[in-house]
Amino acid sequence: MPELVANLSEDFLFPKLHGLWSRSLTGAALERLVQSGREETLSRALGALGIDVSRREQVQKQIVAAHIAELAGVRRLADARTARFYSAFVERHLFENLKTVLHYHYLPEHGVSMQFLLIEAPGLPRFDAEALLAARSTHQLYRNLPEHACRESLLPVLVELEDSHDILQAECRLDRMFYTALLAAAEGLPRSTRQAGCDLVRTEVDIVNLVMVLRNAVMYRLSAEALRGLCLEGGRHLPARALEPLLEAKAVPALVAALPRPYGALLEPWVSGELYLSENALWNHLYRLAYRLFTDYDHPAASVVAFPFLKRFEMLNIGRVFEGIHFGLGPADIHEMMIGAGHV
Repeated sequence: MPELVANLSEDFLFPKLHGLWSRSLTGAALERLVQSGREETLSRALGALGIDVSRREQVQKQIVAAHIAELAGVRRLADARTARFYSAFVERHLFENLKTVLHYHYLPEHGVSMQFLLIEAPGLPRFDAEALLAARSTHQLYRNLPEHACRESLLPVLVELEDSHDILQAECRLDRMFYTALLAAAEGLPRSTRQAGCDLVRTEVDIVNLVMVLRNAVMYRLSAEALRGLCLEGGRHLPARALEPLLEAKAVPALVAALPRPYGALLEPWVSGELYLSENALWNHLYRLAYRLFTDYDHPAASVVAFPFLKRFEMLNIGRVFEGIHFGLGPADIHEMMIGAGHV
């Protein structure tokens, strides 16, 4: 049965979302956790979010489940088109689950169980890990995948992967499905939020593509033709024609020199640094865009589509702070793993 939505106005949602954000584990609240470095302090903070740290192996899954539940709560208040956007946004976790299944089927040597890694949350299709692990052929694997609108499109991916065993290519095809659906949902948003939603999704597409070409220049060393097949369509500043010069780049300086604004200026300071510095700069760029839209009081409707992006970064940061404190990392090392720290 389709979920009923309240179809409340953006004038109502704006203060509601800002109230939720004020209680988020971000900014000064997250900084205090980083500086404390104490698991007891972290336990109290996560406990307020309904996350039990006594079972360390389940903490990351609880963080994701809490994130999904909060977005689901907002989705129930929104109009139908905004609710579809929230649903499409959350379904990145469906595609992450699919990637986990592919890894276990085609690269079976793993130290932990599949069930341990699969994300479970209301609204996400449930994966039968036992049946999927028992599958002995591509078609058996396919038959045991959960029902979903994307299911029919998965069979060609599985058949191709069976022949190629190229997990990277299969993962990129799953990413393409996800971002195609997310962009379609953004393009279907109400007029008041459509531009902001599309800008955020298209910027994320740009960043995913840039991370791919940067890693190719440093690690993968794929041909331009192979790399072209791994990139996504629908970028904001890097449509297909703007990506072409980047596919041939053999080193980061040449790649950055070929970038249009704003990405060239954004990455130029990091051309001689470690790759993660460039990647962090790109994700911080998306965070700043989302935060700017969320706090644009002249255009309060934009906060409705910026909110899930900010909450995703909160989710990632909480998980990284938890791991950093657990492993005894210092504040400086934890900061390097965080997105948005120091930008608000």
